[in-house]
Amino acid sequence: MPRRQFLATALATALAAALPALGQDFPRKPVRIVVPFPPGGTPDLLARILGARAPQVLGQQVIVDNRPGAGGNLAMELVARAPADGYTLVMGTIGTCALNTFLYPRLGFDVERDFAPVMLVGSIQNVLVVHPAVPAATVKELVALAKSRGSNLMTYGSSGFGSSLHVAGEWFQVQAGIDLRHVPYKGSALANTALMAGETDMMFDNLPSIAPHAAAGRVRPLAVTGPRRSKLFPNVPTLREAGYPELVMTPWFGLLAPAKTPAPVLARLNAAFNDALRDAQVVQRFAESDVEPGGGDGAAFAKLIRAESAQWGKLIKEKNITAD
Repeated sequence: MPRRQFLATALATALAAALPALGQDFPRKPVRIVVPFPPGGTPDLLARILGARAPQVLGQQVIVDNRPGAGGNLAMELVARAPADGYTLVMGTIGTCALNTFLYPRLGFDVERDFAPVMLVGSIQNVLVVHPAVPAATVKELVALAKSRGSNLMTYGSSGFGSSLHVAGEWFQVQAGIDLRHVPYKGSALANTALMAGETDMMFDNLPSIAPHAAAGRVRPLAVTGPRRSKLFPNVPTLREAGYPELVMTPWFGLLAPAKTPAPVLARLNAAFNDALRDAQVVQRFAESDVEPGGGDGAAFAKLIRAESAQWGKLIKEKNITAD
C-alpha cells in the first residue's frame, strides 16, 4: 500500500475511533442557546424551560442569550458562524428557518447549508387578539369594522418584519379583503405591551405569550390559527371556523447547531433535550401554555424545515408578501 494511502487510511480509522469518545466527553462547559428575539416571547420561554432542566440531562448549564434584530436573522447568522463544537445553538423558528428566506432579498446564511438541525422543541398556535376597546367580538365583526374605516386604517402589531406574526397579519388581510397598517416591534413582548396600552388595535401573537393577558381581560381573543381550538380558550374558534379555511398556521420552534458539528455531539444534544422534553415539570410547563411537545431526531426536524419552507415560500410568492 502506498505511504499516502496508508496514512489516509490510518487517519480515517483514528477519527472513527475518536468520534464516539467525543460525544461521550461532551459537554465540558455550559451550552449557549441563542434566542433570536427579546425576553418574554415564546422562543425565549421554551429555551428557558429546557435550560432549567439542562443540568440534569447534560451535566452542564444552558445559558440563554437573547440576540434580537432583523427578524431573527442576526442571531441565525451569529450561530452559523460560531464554532461547530456543539456549545452554541440557536432556537430556530418558523420565521427564521422557513419564512425569512423568501421575505428578505439577502441573508448572511443559508438554513440548509449552514445549520445542522438538532431537534424540534415544540409547536403552538397563533391567536388573533384585539384591544378591549375595539368594538368587535368576532372575526366577522372585526373585518366589517376594518372595511368601514376607509383610509383611516386599523393597526396591527407584530414582533418584527418577517416574523410569523407579521406574515399572519399580511395573510389575514389578503384573505379578508381588508387593509391594515403594520406596526413592527422588537419582539412579541413589546408588541403585546403596546396592544394592551392601546397603541395598536390588534395583533396575531404566539398563544403562550399572550394567554395570560387574554385570561386577565387585557386583550380579547377572537380566533386561533391552528387546526383545532386551544385547550386554554376552548370557546375561541379557529379561523377555519370563523370562515377563513386557508388561514392555518402552527408556528414551531427547534434547536439547530452550526453545520459540520460532529455527529456524536449532535446525538448527545438530541438525546439530552429529548430527555428534557419527557421530564414531568417540562411536560407540565408546556401543557400550561398549550405547547405541543416536539422531540425526535435531527433528520425529522430537517424534513419539517424543508416542507414548511416549500409551503410558505409558495404562499409568500403568490401573495407577494414582503418584509417591508
